[in-house]
Amino acid sequence: MVCVKPFRGVRYNLEKTLLKQVIAPPYDVIDSNLRDLLVGKSPFNIVQIDLPVGEDKYKKAGELYKNWKEAHVLIKDPSPSYYIYEQEYEYEGKTYIRTGFIGIMKLEELGKGKVFPHEKTLPGPKQDRFELMKATHANLSQIFGLYLDNENKLERLFSQAKKNIASASAVDIYGVKNSLWVVDDREMIEKISSFMQDKAVYIADGHHRYETAINYRNYMRELNSSATGDEGYEYVMMMFVNFYDEGLKIFPTHRVVDVADDFDSVEFVNRLEELFTLSILTDEKKKRFLDVPGEIRMLMYLDGKIYGLRVKDSVLDRFDPVYRRIDPYILQEAVLKGLLGFDDDKLLKKQGIYFVQTEEEIKQLLSQKRRLAFVLNGISIDVVREISEQGKVMPQKSTYFYPKLQTGLVINEL
Repeated sequence: MVCVKPFRGVRYNLEKTLLKQVIAPPYDVIDSNLRDLLVGKSPFNIVQIDLPVGEDKYKKAGELYKNWKEAHVLIKDPSPSYYIYEQEYEYEGKTYIRTGFIGIMKLEELGKGKVFPHEKTLPGPKQDRFELMKATHANLSQIFGLYLDNENKLERLFSQAKKNIASASAVDIYGVKNSLWVVDDREMIEKISSFMQDKAVYIADGHHRYETAINYRNYMRELNSSATGDEGYEYVMMMFVNFYDEGLKIFPTHRVVDVADDFDSVEFVNRLEELFTLSILTDEKKKRFLDVPGEIRMLMYLDGKIYGLRVKDSVLDRFDPVYRRIDPYILQEAVLKGLLGFDDDKLLKKQGIYFVQTEEEIKQLLSQKRRLAFVLNGISIDVVREISEQGKVMPQKSTYFYPKLQTGLVINEL
């Protein structure tokens, strides 16, 4: 069973700063321009610690964290608590609310107990996060975990807590309203902890940080010969959201690929027709082409043309049944590897390939030099669960859970 507990979170002192000026998106979606924008909002923006730059950057991050606590910019809550976290956002003209809770979970090896991953990880990001954890001795951001509650039992508890005014609230740079309620009532804490005991947890986002937390735990165990097994580093901070939450959205991540100046598009299209049924589309017909349930369909932009690609059954038959429903996997194996010469190493290192979320990003990349782009459909949440439970993994950037959790709402000290 999983062990989920409340903790004494470290949060911003709202008498010294505005929350909207100090929260930030996850570190791995922040480029240098966005980092500068966030730092410009406040010298206390969490990005200064979570994504440090320059020489001795990890040491500086650790010193900043210590200094902000000493200056009471950051304050530790007086008692162990859960933190109900609500995100309100608009999508296609409709307002959605996603609600979960932040707690700490005892670490266990992925896939060997009740915690399941669904994506591959890279050594580079794990080393970066490990050095930051050693410098700060803290979880600065939440790992995003999912659990199954088809009766919405916890939602009733959340609704009860949300009758009170939120402890903190801020609109982030994406226009999402982020609200936090501190739950320190013993009875409610016990109900949440007991409910989670028999639950499996599926990692939606934060695979690198979870594996880093395990590495940090092992590192600390070697340093602490008198450990009891219940030290802070045995746990990791996580945001828990119900699989059946109506506000849980998974968006696709599209691929843009570099091609050589002498790339033979005619030959490529001919080879592609062995794998897919191709159609030439107009802008007006793109959405209708993609929106066909139960089929693997994607778009391709090449030399100013829009192609509709529908995978042939003979191609699907090559793959494990669960992978037949995953657009990024079909594209990776049949096209990127099969036709364009990519291998796992090039894909993991993002050599000659870009992973983007929007049509605007695709158009910008295509305008810079000769490239081709693939527009994909999103993946069902049930497929994510099935992949996880079978111990399989999807290609990197297969899922984009929206909205992104904000960093800086609460910190877990180790």
